[in-house]
Order: sequence, then C-alpha cells, then structure tokens
Amino acid sequence: MISFNKINRRTHLYLGLALLPWLLMYAVSSAIVIHPSTFNPREALPRELVSEKSYDKPVDLKGANNSPELRAAAEQVLKNLDIEGGFWADKPNPDTLHIERFSFRGATRLTYSAKKQTIKIEHQKMRVPQVIQRMHFRGGFQQPDLGNNSWGVLVDFTCITILIWVITGLIMWWQLPKLRMWGMLALTGGILSFVLLIWTL
Repeated sequence: MISFNKINRRTHLYLGLALLPWLLMYAVSSAIVIHPSTFNPREALPRELVSEKSYDKPVDLKGANNSPELRAAAEQVLKNLDIEGGFWADKPNPDTLHIERFSFRGATRLTYSAKKQTIKIEHQKMRVPQVIQRMHFRGGFQQPDLGNNSWGVLVDFTCITILIWVITGLIMWWQLPKLRMWGMLALTGGILSFVLLIWTL
C-alpha cells in the first residue's frame, strides 16, 4: 500500500509540473506590471483600418455602457459579422456604439453609427508585453464564448492547485525535523514581510 508521505510527495511534484506554465506566466506578467518603464506595456501599436461599410440592420442602443441590454445589441452585431468572441461595449454618444472585440494577440474595434448607418472596423495588434499582461488580468465568466469561460475555469483550477501545492509543501517540510528551524525562519520571514507591506501600504 502506498504511504501517505509518498502520495503527498508525488502530489507536490506533479502539481508543481502542472503549475509551471501558469506560474511562469504570472511571474513574467507581474514583472511587466511592476516595471512599466522597462517593458512599456501601454505603448500600443496603431490601429489599422480593416473596412468601413454600410450596416442597415437594426441595433438597439438602449442601456448604459457594458449593460446587459447594450451587450446583447453588440453581441448581435458581432454575430452578424461572424467575429464572435470576448468583447466590451460602450456608447461614447447616444447614436454611436463602440465594440471592443479582444483576444490575447490583438483587438478589433467596431464603431457603429446609427446616424450614418455605417460600421467601421479597425484592428490593433498587441506587442509581446501587452499579450502577457492581458493573460495576467484575464478572467471571469462575463463573456459569451466557450474559450473565455474555459480560461476562467483554468484560472480557478490554478488557484485551487496552488493552495494544494502549498499545503503539500508544508507537510513535506514538517516531516523533516532537521530542517524545521530553517523552514520556520523562511516561513516567518515571508509572513512578516508580507504583513508589514500590507500594513504600511
């Protein structure tokens, strides 16, 4: 019969391997967030005009920015144009609808004018720091497509897995009596530095 210690060690090992791409992503993206002057994540590439054409289908512009009513109208526009996916919607003025159809690698902006009955489509590619930063902040289940919801599920899974990884690591440490003092110093130092910064900031 496999012992608890072996199960714990194997769990810690394989969870660590499974977490590797996620921890790398959050480590690199956190560095980009903390050092914006070095990576310039806000230095965006220019938008390129894809097309500007007439659009005479009915669009309901009722509702506030990103409200369910406005999102429903924007989602229908995206469906009609066959570019469905994650998006945000807002109204810069009563007769204009902005739709930001986003992905990790780029963003497509659609500007619908009810007055002119036209829609303008522009695309903007993302630089590498922007792509990685978008991964850091991406989450939730507000978007209509399977891909975005799958990302949310994986982020939830990663959070739970990190907690299990921490617990299995603590168990492994406590089972090594000769290293308990050094481990306690490391644990105490980590907790104190964290609490001190939280209290100070």
